[in-house]
Amino acid sequence: MKIFYTKRSLLIILAFLAVFSLGYLSGKWSGGGALPTMGLIAKEMPIFSVKKSNEVCLTFDISWGEKTLPLVLKVLQDNQVPATFFLSGPWAVRHPAEVKTIVDGGHEIASHGDRHINLSQYPKETVKENISKAYEDLLSVTGRVAPFFRPPNGDYDDVVIDTARELGFETVIWAVDSLDWKNPGPDYMIHRVLTRAFPGAIILCHASDSSKEIHLALPGIIQGLRRKGYKLVTLSKLTEGGTIQRIDPR
Repeated sequence: MKIFYTKRSLLIILAFLAVFSLGYLSGKWSGGGALPTMGLIAKEMPIFSVKKSNEVCLTFDISWGEKTLPLVLKVLQDNQVPATFFLSGPWAVRHPAEVKTIVDGGHEIASHGDRHINLSQYPKETVKENISKAYEDLLSVTGRVAPFFRPPNGDYDDVVIDTARELGFETVIWAVDSLDWKNPGPDYMIHRVLTRAFPGAIILCHASDSSKEIHLALPGIIQGLRRKGYKLVTLSKLTEGGTIQRIDPR
């Protein structure tokens, strides 16, 4: 049986083989890593989870608003759960009282950068300025910042990861996305987190005002995780004595 190829199909096949060869040679498609969230293929991978027996971490990004945060903090306080909050520098400067409330609640502060832009689309100097400015702002408000950086929109490439590391930060993404930013309903979020969580998982939530339902889902998430035998800890605590996992499990 003869197989006939058009010029278009041959070009597509050749293009695929060329891309696959480059990926294989870089080690990314030979079991050595996973594709980044956005941007170019990254040789350096961020933290997605930590190999731990029974701990998980709730993380909350904040870039705007002040209505959702107190609702989230109340649930965390009522359930005695410490969490890690990734704050954007400009938000922290505008809301020092709210930042103090987070810290006083026993929670950890980490960096969510300065301008909320996709850093993989910018040169190294812009990336450096974004991370450095956010650190200075957070430090001026809180006095202490954990050595973790979550890039805006979870967008990264090698430049972002390397620059953050040069400045003393490990880039952190997440293993489980609650999808609270889509406001899909509390039951959906509870089911999604509980079915996807695993030992050492870093769970993404938001305390920005765009997340309108997370406080309704949190009690079920927390109780469900505890029923499964998980202990909820901050990111710093999660990384203590654990093995960093840089393979994207999503």
